[in-house]
Parts: sequence; structure tokens; C-alpha cells
Amino acid sequence: MIIELNNDQRQRGKYGLCSTWKLIYPDELTQVPIFDGSAREWMEAIEQVGLKVATDRGGNSCAKMAPFLNEPVNVWKNDSFVAAFPSPEVRVTYGINFTQAPAIGCQWFSSTPMDSTFYSKQISPSRTFCIYEEVERMRIAGLIKGGSVENAIVCSSSRGWMNPPLRFPDEPCRHKVLDLIGDLSLFARCGSQGLPMAHMVTYKGGHALHADFVRRLLSSS
Repeated sequence: MIIELNNDQRQRGKYGLCSTWKLIYPDELTQVPIFDGSAREWMEAIEQVGLKVATDRGGNSCAKMAPFLNEPVNVWKNDSFVAAFPSPEVRVTYGINFTQAPAIGCQWFSSTPMDSTFYSKQISPSRTFCIYEEVERMRIAGLIKGGSVENAIVCSSSRGWMNPPLRFPDEPCRHKVLDLIGDLSLFARCGSQGLPMAHMVTYKGGHALHADFVRRLLSSS
């Protein structure tokens, strides 16, 4: 599916939308607005419009398949890892550790069974975040543009949060869960929901490691 946007809206903030969409409907997406850096507005828009059950050429409803794991799967790099363990329901446990930003520090978040209701209330409002000093160095070097405190929460190594309040005390960690779910949309194939029926445990992950994990899942399937 291609979403047409005005020129001033063409920002690559697709992780929030992919993350939201994977909880309720598989599809292909590209170039979507980042809004406030969370997935909340996408979730609200989808809930407002509603969903229509997909049908085949004969008009029969298409059941959404959920991939199951028969054995643990994992990837790691240095002290970072993503692992998944067989489970009758989708669960996510995520840990982050930003020693360079004491206001973030070490955080852990663990979900109850991950369904659309839990995601809507506990995950989708969580905004992306950045370390001010790191972003400022990149901005001076001309490597980034377009970001602002309107679409991210910004933390300074020395001064703490620069645009409070947070929506959750562990909002950065929750946003990492959002990122993981969005990246797992890459695993969707032939009606599969993308999210494996598994307990996924991640520590110090990121988009690159998440993508490696998806490749590992694909090679195991």
C-alpha cells in the first residue's frame, strides 16, 4: 500500500506506523509523517476508521497466520542481543542502558500479552528519543536536518530531559519496544502477521540488530 502525502509531510517516520500496523493488519508502507515521534496518532486514526477483513478472490475471509517458534532463536553483537523463546502468546521484554545520559540510564520494560489494546495504551504513545550532545555534533557536521523537540524527546547528558514531561517514566524503553515491533513487520510473509508467537527478550537493541534478528527468523523458517 502506498500512502500519498503532501511535500511537507514526506518524512521517514515509518517505524511507528509499521509497529502499529503489525498489531492489527499486515501491509507494505513507505514515507509516512513522523508526527510527534510516537505511533499514537496512527493508532488513533486506524481505530477511528476501523478495519475490513481481507477476502480472497472467492470472497472468503482470509485468516491471519501467526508464526510459531519450535526452539529459541537469537542474534547478538558485543553485549547487545535479541532472543525469542517459544510461547503461546506474544510477549516482549526489553532493556536499554544509556550510561552517557544518566536521566535515561538502565531501564527494563516487560509486557503482558501483546495485543492491540495493550499496545494502544502502553506502547504507541511512546516517542522516539535522542541524546542532545550526539545530535548536536551530527547537526554541526551537516549529517542531519529536520528534527525538532516537536517530534522527539531530547535528553542532555548533563542537563537531563530538555522537553519534559515524559508520558511514562520508562518512555525511552517503551519506544524501543515500538521499534522492535515495527522492524518485525519485515518478517510478514504470505498472510503472516509478522510478530512471532514468542517471548522476545532484547537488550541494547537497535534497528540494525532487529533486522539481523528478522533475517535469522527467515533463515529458520
